[in-house]
Amino acid sequence: METYRERLKRDQRRKRNRDVLWLLGLFLLAGALVGGWRYVYSPQFSFGTIAVHGSDHFSPGELARMGGAAQPLNLFRFSKGAMLTSLRGDVRVEKAEASYRFPNVLHVYITERQPVLYVRTSYRNYAKLDAEGLVLDLTDGIKDASVPRLAGKDCGNLFIGDRLQDQDIRDVLLFLHKLKADAKEQISELRLDDERKLTLQLRYGFPVMLGPVNELAGKAELFTTVFDEMKGKNVKAEYMDLQYSKPFIKLIK
Repeated sequence: METYRERLKRDQRRKRNRDVLWLLGLFLLAGALVGGWRYVYSPQFSFGTIAVHGSDHFSPGELARMGGAAQPLNLFRFSKGAMLTSLRGDVRVEKAEASYRFPNVLHVYITERQPVLYVRTSYRNYAKLDAEGLVLDLTDGIKDASVPRLAGKDCGNLFIGDRLQDQDIRDVLLFLHKLKADAKEQISELRLDDERKLTLQLRYGFPVMLGPVNELAGKAELFTTVFDEMKGKNVKAEYMDLQYSKPFIKLIK
């Protein structure tokens, strides 16, 4: 018959065995977690994709590199914050946001700055400006036929990322900003003369005289009204004069 002491020893052995098994299981679980963590965060592990919206200039691979990852993409090694910081620091980007979508897709939404005017610099190339006068690019010539150029004045020594300070050119940018898209698309060139008067040239059309550049604020609405009236009509004119409150069109006889 088992004595109390023998039963106590047997229970103690069972408890030690359970403790050993519990510790062994804990070590195995910790090892599995560490191994799994290292594998998930290893460069060889592929998980997730990047979907880019609103831009053709930034590829998923380029955005992955901005976030500190490489291809094949591993979102566990990727920094969304670093990518957004890099994007928002790019002069071409006006706004950038990103969000994860189940199960493993990062959607990146980019709003790019749109060029509105080419202006000659003092070192003989062209600055491509957005509506706020930010220099988006410097080019040897006019690379985008849909964006008009300003003749008769240069913008000085500007570099990519600089912001234009010249008030005459800023007045021209404000005038363009107030126009509707279809009217802006029909302008091929704007010219400032020695008296700081602005004339714009319509594509396949005639010149439009707008008057002093510092009086352009009220001319955008007038130009739009006249442009809408003439749209779709085969008007043959030498020029249009909008320097005064009543428009004047000199027709070709």
